[in-house]
Amino acid sequence: MSFIQVKDRGEVLTLQFSELRNYHGRLALMAIGVGFRVVQAALKELYGEEAPERSSLTVRSGHAGPGFRDAFEYTTRAVTRGAYIIDVEYPVAQYDPHRAQSYAYVISDSQGASVEVALKADFLPAVFYEYLKKGREGTMTEEDTQANEQLKASLCEKALSLPQSELLEVKRLS
Repeated sequence: MSFIQVKDRGEVLTLQFSELRNYHGRLALMAIGVGFRVVQAALKELYGEEAPERSSLTVRSGHAGPGFRDAFEYTTRAVTRGAYIIDVEYPVAQYDPHRAQSYAYVISDSQGASVEVALKADFLPAVFYEYLKKGREGTMTEEDTQANEQLKASLCEKALSLPQSELLEVKRLS
């Protein structure tokens, strides 16, 4: 399932992953794939098959990257509404060995319901974090850049195709 349904001022919108891909571009393909699945999982846990009013949703993201931001903005408009909080110190799913950065996300609604969705520890290979570090340090070679782009694209495809239970851990908080 590569779509998410939300309401915008009462109108049900069907948001396709392909539209998010066009909105974001190619910068952080893994993150938009995972981010899209995070929102799907959170909304399924909170609302079942019902489409929530997206203006009621808040997002606490353990990851500060542009791919996750764009996935949450496209689906919930949380960034625009000031309902998007970045918390890289969030204590769950801290997998990057080089810096604080969580791969866990808390999506809440205005009624107090809340769910934590975390990426499973084995999804991202060690080389992914090495490429991130090299990118921050400015030490990526042309070969690294090409390999990293291929890796991000394949991780995006994998995130979209895996069963939710193999990709994410979903925990109802309230």
